[in-house]
Amino acid sequence: MITLESINDFYEAQFREWPGLKASYDALMTAERRIMDMAGMNVGLQYNPQRRQSTEAAVDSSSLAKRPCFLCKTNRPKEQQSLKIIDGWDWLINPYPIFPVHFTIVSKAHEPQEEIPLDMVAAADAAPCLAFFYNGARSGASAPDHLHFQATLKDELPLLPIVERCHTADKSGIMLSTDFPADLPMKFWSLVVMPDPTGMQLLSILPKLYGFDATTGAPDPGMVNVIVWMDASRRLRVVVFPRKHHRPACYYAEEKDRCLVSPGAVDMAGLFILPRKEDFDRLDTEGIKDIYDQCGLTADELRNYRPAPL
Repeated sequence: MITLESINDFYEAQFREWPGLKASYDALMTAERRIMDMAGMNVGLQYNPQRRQSTEAAVDSSSLAKRPCFLCKTNRPKEQQSLKIIDGWDWLINPYPIFPVHFTIVSKAHEPQEEIPLDMVAAADAAPCLAFFYNGARSGASAPDHLHFQATLKDELPLLPIVERCHTADKSGIMLSTDFPADLPMKFWSLVVMPDPTGMQLLSILPKLYGFDATTGAPDPGMVNVIVWMDASRRLRVVVFPRKHHRPACYYAEEKDRCLVSPGAVDMAGLFILPRKEDFDRLDTEGIKDIYDQCGLTADELRNYRPAPL
């Protein structure tokens, strides 16, 4: 089992071998953050210029074909080592961190980001101190050509304790966030998965839960963000954000109106990562709500949308 102590040991070993990695994490310690109260939920904003390359990543097939895959083992920094936790996956420290503990769990095979990997459940079981998050191919993934998910400490994501409070561990199954006793700005499905046949059946449909393309209305497995974790009672928790747009309109706006934000699971869970200082300074609650409504589903859309498995 992965513990905070073993995580710390792995980080210290990598810092000794890889000075550039330590510099990235030292820089993160100076990142600015501010908090905005949105209907009783604290949504965070983080100014993180190191994440600009990820935010602006071109993920069309032509652009992907022109660059080497930075997640394939042969293209990684020689200093980057892997924890051996789950068969078929390399457990790596992310060299461009959002959090003081930030892992990327990478498939050993170069295969596309096509659906939610159920191995996230095995990861959550092996590391109950962490939350694991997945970005669909058109929902924040900067390497949609190589299957991967990420992890951080559970208390880094503002949404998780709210989900646990509103969807209690004894209520197994799926619950819409619109049925929570809280008016949250982001909309999602919450799952409590029991270790029984009903829970396993619920888990089996997880890879088929995703959003749709806003232009065509067609279901799209790339339009989804997911968070998986074990709560204190060892109940498996899953939050699924169905999406309808990759990026908000402000991402493509003229400079005076532009906001360089490309939401992934972390942003959808209540922490906006902003690589430009001007966006960090001016984004307000109205802008945040608009980004959630544009990229995710609105309350009415969530209530009315039923993917095939539901």
